[in-house]
Amino acid sequence: MAEDFDILVVGAGVLGLSCAYHLKVNNPTKKILVVERLADAAQGNTARSAAMVRNMFTSRDNLMLAESSINFYRNIQGSGVDLGMKQTGYLWVMSERQLSLNEPYMQKMEKNGIQIERFDLSRLKQALPALNTEFAASDEDSRLMELENVGGAIFGPKCGRLDPEKLARFFLAEFLEKGGKVVYGTEAKRIIVESSKPLGVEGEPFVWQEAKIAGVVLQGEINGEVRAETTVIASGVWNNELLEPIGIDGHVKGKKRQMFTISARNDSRLAALMHNKSFNQLDALPFVILPKSACFIKAVDEEARFWVACDDDLNQPYVNVPEPDIENYKADPRYYEENVYRILKAYLPDFEGHSRPDQMWAGLYSYNTLDSIPFVFLENGLIAAGGGSGSGIMKADAMGRIVDCAYRQGEDGEAELYGGTGYKIKRMGFKSRAVEREEWVI
Repeated sequence: MAEDFDILVVGAGVLGLSCAYHLKVNNPTKKILVVERLADAAQGNTARSAAMVRNMFTSRDNLMLAESSINFYRNIQGSGVDLGMKQTGYLWVMSERQLSLNEPYMQKMEKNGIQIERFDLSRLKQALPALNTEFAASDEDSRLMELENVGGAIFGPKCGRLDPEKLARFFLAEFLEKGGKVVYGTEAKRIIVESSKPLGVEGEPFVWQEAKIAGVVLQGEINGEVRAETTVIASGVWNNELLEPIGIDGHVKGKKRQMFTISARNDSRLAALMHNKSFNQLDALPFVILPKSACFIKAVDEEARFWVACDDDLNQPYVNVPEPDIENYKADPRYYEENVYRILKAYLPDFEGHSRPDQMWAGLYSYNTLDSIPFVFLENGLIAAGGGSGSGIMKADAMGRIVDCAYRQGEDGEAELYGGTGYKIKRMGFKSRAVEREEWVI
């Protein structure tokens, strides 16, 4: 007979492990089990992330979630645990039209205390001379692609990158050290729903009985029913797979994102581009977002590689219930050659000739399409968390704290985020949701 637990967490990505860690820290006597379908922790979409962190959001909710999490990660790194954090900054390169459209958002962020630097065209050209800022009228490609001349840039100095697998390993190690249990190669097949006052009659729960979540049926290293006082669903885009069959809206949709890498090892121009003294104390190129299709470049100096991608929207379908095996989602080299590369070489001509990536992979963003803010909600013995909308890793610590508070205090609780900021659980639910919609989504 399978062992029973106080808390069962489904999903060993960075969010599930953050939830497990904070639940164990604040409830040390509780028996907590994390189950993961894959063979190891953080091998799903966590491992396929662009792995960037930023505090630049228009929504105060996202700002609180991200900034408190980033500060916690910095504290952990400062204590001697390597999370791969580098404060390189984010550089949004924009046309004059885009700068004008986004100025109200910039002012709102500044009002909320976010540090922002504005680069006019002259200063930007001096700081990033490799950037092509103007397209000739005779340039047929740029005219066909409707590329706009660069007008300037917005820089976020408190942004950067980390290693999501190292972050997940930190949460995992602390959870295990405190007595938590993790089992891999085990799939959650379905959620167990039963009557809160069972009569022992076939067909329960009947509609006139109060139903509750009593655990999950597992298959793999553990087989059969595993019962728990509370079940936490933190499976990212796979939340719907478990929630919708029992009549709970999972509020997430997946969208495929593809990443490609370009080596700078044998190209002196790209090697020079990777190192830049104008934006940070690391003399590193910041994370650069180009004016077209949110095409972005991430310089990874320890690999001597650039990671490049774009966040396309229209014509990229949503996936309501993804395939179980994330490996079935493949990056398409033609997508890079015909889409990403054309934008990349237009704005950064040093990439000319690098039309084939040396590595590529794909993953699924977990979107909350309502307002692009994560959610945590409770339902009769169940806590569901997700909807990071492309920025889940940078909010994972705050989300774990909120799930823990929801477990201990219920919907009326108020979580204490890292640094002491309070956050009411009800804000993130759907019964009385009161979050501020995010307008600055990448």
